[in-house]
Amino acid sequence: MQDQLSNLSLRHGTIDMVHSSTSLASFSLSKNSQAEADSHTGLPKLTFNEVTLTFVITAWVVVIVLVGYYLKVFDPKLDPFRKEGTQKLTKYPNSIDYSVHEILQSIRRLKHDSKSISSQSSRLGTVLNSCVLTFADIQIFTSLAILIGAYASVGCDIVAYHWQYMIYLAWLASITHLASLSFLRNHLANNPAKRAWRLVAMCTIQVMLSVAVGLSMTFTDDAEDPDEGLYENPWPKHAIKFIVLLVWGFAVRIAKTFEGFEGGLRRTASRLEQRGNRHRRVFSGSAEREWDHTFAEASLPRRMWRYFSVPVLIGFYSVLSIQLDLFTSLLAEVYWLFFTIIWITARLIKLRISGHQDDSKWTFGQVLPIILLVAPLALAIEVFHTAPTANEPIDDLQENSVNKSDIRDLDHIRSSEYRGVFFLAALTYIELAVYFVLDQPLTQGIETPLVVISLSAFILQPVLQISWVSHLPRTSLRFNFGWT
Repeated sequence: MQDQLSNLSLRHGTIDMVHSSTSLASFSLSKNSQAEADSHTGLPKLTFNEVTLTFVITAWVVVIVLVGYYLKVFDPKLDPFRKEGTQKLTKYPNSIDYSVHEILQSIRRLKHDSKSISSQSSRLGTVLNSCVLTFADIQIFTSLAILIGAYASVGCDIVAYHWQYMIYLAWLASITHLASLSFLRNHLANNPAKRAWRLVAMCTIQVMLSVAVGLSMTFTDDAEDPDEGLYENPWPKHAIKFIVLLVWGFAVRIAKTFEGFEGGLRRTASRLEQRGNRHRRVFSGSAEREWDHTFAEASLPRRMWRYFSVPVLIGFYSVLSIQLDLFTSLLAEVYWLFFTIIWITARLIKLRISGHQDDSKWTFGQVLPIILLVAPLALAIEVFHTAPTANEPIDDLQENSVNKSDIRDLDHIRSSEYRGVFFLAALTYIELAVYFVLDQPLTQGIETPLVVISLSAFILQPVLQISWVSHLPRTSLRFNFGWT
């Protein structure tokens, strides 16, 4: 039987467990067809209809709900860690979310009253929170179940196709839940116990998933033809992307669920913007401000130095402030969640096409998980109908202990400087999404794309952004010097 397995055709991989002298299992990827592998291993099939549809549908429902929350319910003026049911304003509103919110308010269907929470918007927010919370908890338990099941099969001749499928599905569940944590931070901040056990569960899932990705990198391919040399397996290159996204996504989203980290970044962005505005007011020489005689009477070298250095300093403060705002914005959460799930869904479909077509047959086992998706939807409908109606009063809505004069001034978001830097910063995010989503030879691996992205994100883009911001202050200074 072992000789037959080693000589099967080159299509899809199976993982042969090879125990070394240290009793540690190492994986070798031989080229077996999926159908024959299933018949030899005797393992239950990880079918597309039974598992993938359930995971993918649940994940996309969460995406749709979160996008709906951002478009219709989210108000960037409110403190994300306020007491539930209140309207406490934040001292440091996010400029990115605020500017997008202004655009959305110009659309009649998306416009809502930001000064007071109406009964309708309160009901909608309650329903969306319940939907996200329910589907997020489903992602926790389903990802734990599939990871535990996969690890329990390590001692068997588990198929590489199934192992990779398990990684994609577990990652799909974890990334969906992590994004949900950011959207539910107001609810979780008021319920520390709920936040604690979910963070512990997600930490466990991330560790198990990271180990699974690490094991997948030990896959080796036997050559189809000994004369052609070893076949290059692209999976380790994808595994590197997995590890980078797992560590980065988990660390950032966990930190953003706590007020100290999120509030600190917002406060820093506000102070950087204030410093830039202070330099701009002093050295811009605008018509409505009195000219600084000390600067006007300074020596020519000093005036030349300020002419070139001050606009760059203004640009540095403004660009760094916008980058921090973009990092902490809810818009970035929606963006990364959307493109990450697109990439995982595409990888699942591509992997499924090369799989065993008999897995697509619909039986009772495949239909049952799809039907069970009705449960969270039924809960959402129930919450919507039991929420207070427009005729019922909603208590404890007013809690505004922040002096409006202390709130960060966001008038600068309408300037051409801000919009230009915002556009350039968005290009960097788009470039990163293209790298992770597109499955092309140029975007595979980690070395070449990392160098290209680093040069663009940390050198080219900052230089362009600073040049854009510093152009207008330098123009106004040119006229004050009497130059033409």
